[in-house]
Amino acid sequence: MPGLIARHGGVFVAVLAGHLLLLLALGLRLDWVPPAPEPGPSPQVEVIEAMAVSGEAFDRARQARLEAERQRREEAERQRQAELERQRREEAERQRQAELERKRQEEAERQRQAELERQRREEAERQRQAELERQRREEAERQRQAELERKRQEEAERQRQAELERQRREEAERQRQAERQRQAELERQRQLEAERRRELQEEEQRRREQARLQDEYIARIRYAVERHWRLPTGEQAGQSAKVLVRQTPGGFIREVRVEQCNGTPVFCDSVERAVRLAEPLPEPPDPDLFQREIRFIFDPS
Repeated sequence: MPGLIARHGGVFVAVLAGHLLLLLALGLRLDWVPPAPEPGPSPQVEVIEAMAVSGEAFDRARQARLEAERQRREEAERQRQAELERQRREEAERQRQAELERKRQEEAERQRQAELERQRREEAERQRQAELERQRREEAERQRQAELERKRQEEAERQRQAELERQRREEAERQRQAERQRQAELERQRQLEAERRRELQEEEQRRREQARLQDEYIARIRYAVERHWRLPTGEQAGQSAKVLVRQTPGGFIREVRVEQCNGTPVFCDSVERAVRLAEPLPEPPDPDLFQREIRFIFDPS
């Protein structure tokens, strides 16, 4: 509010002065008692015009203030945008200078690499010339050595032919020895094959014997159950059941379960009861044949 009065002080002073004049005029009229009229012409009344500031003028002043504030903000925004643009131009200039510096460094690096390449080529050429000179000297030495080598080779050839003859005799002896070894190896292989067939036959025989003993072992268990089984009253013969028995060493039963049964529930219960009555179950003829789980078909018919 003080800022508003400072910006538009003239307007406020004029409005305030008008209001004061209006109040002063009203006060004078209220306190003044007119004297009794004298006969004669009527006195003329002086009309005093009072100035007042209307609401419309005040709105215009307020709009002016708002317009000035808007212009100030727009000017500040223009200055801010101008500053941003200046900063963008400076950043672009910095990037351009950095790019120029990078290109300048790359060019310097290319020139340095070119100089290194030139030096490498010159060094390679020096080495090539030195190599050619070395090769020329070596070629002369090779020719001299070749002549000496030819003479040595002639002597060596005579010795080689003699060595070949000796090697041919030794090779013939090695072949005879290898043939004897091959025949011996064939004989050994035939013996090993015969031994393997014999072992397979013995293994097959053991498996058949184990299977026979296993069948005999289960048959003994089934027979022991049959000895304790009695056909329930009213049941017909010809029924059978597949029985699972879980046991411990010594033939002691842990579980009996009829897995399949083509008879009546009474028949199935009688089979389970017969298995439990057969405890302890017969032991196998060979301890290795013992099984904790035994399955067999109970068919008393």
